[in-house]
Amino acid sequence: MKTHSTDSTDPLQICYRMLFERNPLPMCVVDGTTLRVLAVNEAAVSQYGYSMPEFVELTLLDLHHEDEHPLVREHFDSPLDDRSATRLWRHRHRNGALIEVEAVTQHVDVNGVRAHMVLFRDMTEQRRVEAAQRVLTERLTATLESITDAFFTLDRDWCFTYVNPQAERLLRHSRDEMLGHNIWEVFPEAVGSTFQTEYELATIAGTSASFEALYAPWKVWLAVKAYPSDQGLAAYFHDVTEQRLNEQRLGEERETLAAVVNSTNDGVISVDSQGLIQTFNPGAERIFGRAATGMRGQSLAVLMPERFRAAHAPHIQAFVQSDVHSRMMGLGLIKGLRADGQELDLEGTIAKVTVQDQPMLLVNLRDVTARVLADAEFEQSRAQLSDLTQRLMTQEKALVKRLAQSLHDQLGQTMAAIRMAHETVVAVQAGQVSPEVDRLQSQLGMLIGQAIRQVRQVLIDLRPPLLEEQGLASALDNELRNRSLVLPKVDFSIDAAPEVTAMRWPSDVEYAAFMVAREAIENALRHSGSGCVAIWLSGGPLSLKLEVIDEGSGIPVGATRRNGHLGILGMHERANAVGATVTIDSDEANGTRMCFGWQPPP
Repeated sequence: MKTHSTDSTDPLQICYRMLFERNPLPMCVVDGTTLRVLAVNEAAVSQYGYSMPEFVELTLLDLHHEDEHPLVREHFDSPLDDRSATRLWRHRHRNGALIEVEAVTQHVDVNGVRAHMVLFRDMTEQRRVEAAQRVLTERLTATLESITDAFFTLDRDWCFTYVNPQAERLLRHSRDEMLGHNIWEVFPEAVGSTFQTEYELATIAGTSASFEALYAPWKVWLAVKAYPSDQGLAAYFHDVTEQRLNEQRLGEERETLAAVVNSTNDGVISVDSQGLIQTFNPGAERIFGRAATGMRGQSLAVLMPERFRAAHAPHIQAFVQSDVHSRMMGLGLIKGLRADGQELDLEGTIAKVTVQDQPMLLVNLRDVTARVLADAEFEQSRAQLSDLTQRLMTQEKALVKRLAQSLHDQLGQTMAAIRMAHETVVAVQAGQVSPEVDRLQSQLGMLIGQAIRQVRQVLIDLRPPLLEEQGLASALDNELRNRSLVLPKVDFSIDAAPEVTAMRWPSDVEYAAFMVAREAIENALRHSGSGCVAIWLSGGPLSLKLEVIDEGSGIPVGATRRNGHLGILGMHERANAVGATVTIDSDEANGTRMCFGWQPPP
């Protein structure tokens, strides 16, 4: 040992010095009073950067940070029994760098001088590592405390070693109730559950586990990821109950939608953006006579006649690229093709949706072949009925004309002759007959006059006055005048511009319009209870509009339909026979408006 004393030849001293000088830890001997360095070993020289001569010129205070000098003096001045044998200090390297050391002090006597032998262990790196570990631990704890997932750790005995706030909330227990306690004792209902099974399998196999399970007592679904380690098990988990319920509802909705799609008689087909069939419901199977299994992956074009297939693909692509989300297919009707080659008439709509970020097309088809055939047959029947009505109207006009002519030229003349003969007989027998005969003669004259008036009225009803000679406006005006004589309390009026009053239309159109107007007037007088009936007449050489308006109680619901009332049906048929239309608007507040409209086809 290198000291300022004389070397000793004592073997024990030699051995002690060798242990001191060759010790791998830095050591020094300092004076117990002055704290001057008496001796140092090579490890101290290496650690602090001083040479051996420089070291023995220093005091222990020169090695300490200046802030610690009072503490160092206090430490060495205190009684030996009160001193801490081991203590942490901050020393300075010769270059000024701080070194954190753990010092172990032992009292010794050196040549009769009270001294202290101090062993230094450099703790700088260890303290740095410990500090880094503390920072890392603090960060990890802060992270685990703040993450949205619940998290806990278990030791090998299944006892809780850490629980974050989210785990407290989801597990419905405080940390104090869980930390240090066995998980299966805290949650006995979980024994034998999926949670215990998965945790134990993960621990035994040493592999992570990921699962979802229901904790029955709380009716809560938890999604769990468990990671085994040598220390035990770490588990992350979160509540997926709402997600599970949404998936359940979505599944139920899908099942309901599938049930609706599969039960409808319409054909429902989904295709991708290339027009390839993805789904084919039972309705489509019935319509096209094809099995769904054989249709998936095929082009939608196979369901249409070959003459339409070339134009199909461009139409599909144009629709996919357009901003339109849904539209009718074709012009209301499209052609389909059954497996047996029969062509079908279909009503179809196509809609564009997005499924998994890919465009998908939904096609809805309804087989209207039978309806189209029935409509064609109906239109043919309507055409035949219209032709028949027109021929009947022509025959009616001819028959009425002949009948009116016969009444006028024959019965009318005969009645006039009877009246003249009766008046002659009365004149010849004046004053020569009894009062009884004279009374009978007077009654007979009255009956003859009544018969003549009735014949004239029949002529008016059969052949509208002025219709052929002066036109529709004059005939209608005359019709209203005759009505006003019978019903003086009803206000009859006709509104027509002077140029319309003089206008003429085809004779069959005028006749149909007059007869329809007469029926409308009769309906208003019989059923509406209105105190006024008005006719509005307008139009031009190639158009005619005739309206009959009352302010009555309106027509009962259903009676304005074509099959609801025989009189109204006749009005429609007369109009259809000449290419005209009849519309009727009616309600209790505003009465009834009948409109006859005619315009020749282009």
